[in-house]
Amino acid sequence: MKKEVLLAIAIGFTLGLVITFGIWTANKSLKNAAAPQATPAPTGSPLPTTAETLSPTPPSSSAISLTITSPEDESLLNKDSVTISGKSAPLAMISIISESREQIVTADASGIFTADIDLEGGYNIISITAFDASGNSASQTITLSYTTAKV
Repeated sequence: MKKEVLLAIAIGFTLGLVITFGIWTANKSLKNAAAPQATPAPTGSPLPTTAETLSPTPPSSSAISLTITSPEDESLLNKDSVTISGKSAPLAMISIISESREQIVTADASGIFTADIDLEGGYNIISITAFDASGNSASQTITLSYTTAKV
């Protein structure tokens, strides 16, 4: 009886050390990945010296818009799927990232788009990003709550 107890304690202690070492290694890797990496200095041509070449480029004046028309942010839903609809630039590519999957839809010629998404139980954070042909983008995030309780 005494041997079995000592063996169980030894195995438990060893298993605890292995798990602790794994967690420590994972945390160390995550901290190293999150730390800003030093970027090497560019080599080659010297930096420009005229004021004209140093001036920043003006921002693009053709910004894209994105409006989510349905459902409203922070809606409480009792169905496990919902239709996201909205308006953006004509023929824009719309990326919708939900808790369960990602999908891409294309807005029609007037900029209107719809997509059906499945909801997980609880909070669902939905990120919607629109991209136009020029590379401009606009993003919105909505939070939907799905419950099976009677509301």
